[in-house]
Amino acid sequence: MADQSNTPANPVHDLGPADRRPRVALVNPGGEANVNGQFVLGRLSAFLKSLEAGESARGRLRKRILIAPCPHADQADSVAEQTRQAFYRVEVGHGTDGMDALPQVSLMDPSDDERASACLFGLAAVIEHSGRMNDDSPWLPAWQEAGGENLYLKAGRVGELQPALCERLFRALVNFLTHAEVIQEISLAEEEDDLHYFCQNQIFELTSDARGLFVFRQDPGRWLHGGDLIGYLYDRDTGALIKEFKTPVSGLLTSIRRNPLVETGSPVATVSRLEREG
Repeated sequence: MADQSNTPANPVHDLGPADRRPRVALVNPGGEANVNGQFVLGRLSAFLKSLEAGESARGRLRKRILIAPCPHADQADSVAEQTRQAFYRVEVGHGTDGMDALPQVSLMDPSDDERASACLFGLAAVIEHSGRMNDDSPWLPAWQEAGGENLYLKAGRVGELQPALCERLFRALVNFLTHAEVIQEISLAEEEDDLHYFCQNQIFELTSDARGLFVFRQDPGRWLHGGDLIGYLYDRDTGALIKEFKTPVSGLLTSIRRNPLVETGSPVATVSRLEREG
């Protein structure tokens, strides 16, 4: 018989009153590749289990929540079916392959209620997309017809654990669960980030116009002025400088490429500009 010890029968933690409709579902769509999402959702599951068991002097788990920290690819259909029951369904994903993304909420053709809910995480940026995002969202098609609200948290790099970023995500999720009344009688001391909401026409993506090595010179979360240096592109064979990448607009650097290998058309950075500067 094949060894299935590494594939749990049910990857979804079901916490809270079992006789109620789940209020929130949290899913890591990237599995083991999304180390940050796996760690944050695993830690959150342990935290909520302690609240449910009454092991904490402060905080109570009031509503049912489903959490899938690391589902395997062959469990996608069953996890999507379980989690579509929830009113709020949230993916905790990562940046596009090779990119480092500022913790942000992404929305796809959102309702007004989803726009309002996206602000409850307390993160710096909410970005609205028309249609599917470039890196796609594998769980949302199974959720779209279920009613309720669909939200997507995007942060960090593929295959790398970033502790400071994980702390921000954990706090953002606790903020959201508090607003959604899943947990009560708990507060986090750290202040929320100033929120900025960006629509599709405010997003400016820089791409490489040649094959080479991209070396970044900025970090996600920086506010840039038009003409600020973002990074350099070098020839892979000779090491010669091909070009300097400078942002043509002022705005918030919401993602930047960390993987240096680029081809023509590869994304290198995303700058989200304030509407008044458009």
